[in-house]
Amino acid sequence: MKSLLLLTVALAQAALWADPQQCTQENAILNGAYVFTVTGTAGSPVWAPFTGPVATMGKIVFDGFGSLQVPKATIVTANPPANVTPPFVIGGSYTINRDCTGFLTLNFAPAPNGHYNLVISPDGREITMIATDKGDVITGTATRLDHN
Repeated sequence: MKSLLLLTVALAQAALWADPQQCTQENAILNGAYVFTVTGTAGSPVWAPFTGPVATMGKIVFDGFGSLQVPKATIVTANPPANVTPPFVIGGSYTINRDCTGFLTLNFAPAPNGHYNLVISPDGREITMIATDKGDVITGTATRLDHN
């Protein structure tokens, strides 16, 4: 009985320390179209000339190989007030690690690029993100649109 109890405790501890959250496909885990929202406070040169509260929603498409496009987005800002839909596609890149963390870069050339740290659900359906550009306090989520 004592050895059964010790085995149960050992297995429970192993289960607590095991990390089943693996993104073994790495970049391929993000593949397809996602709807995203990003909100917070802009303060970095990425958002210039806007400062203060910002919100963005749109569609982001990942290719499964490390490239992405934002074909459509709406941006709302408070200072100066704006509600715009850029008439262009935003490109970028991303890298996903085996532990389901990663980062993405949005290319705004000639303006500074935007940078985000990511955490991805192991099935690739959900993304949580936070801006890493100094001065920004911005977070967001994205959900895959397909039915897989």
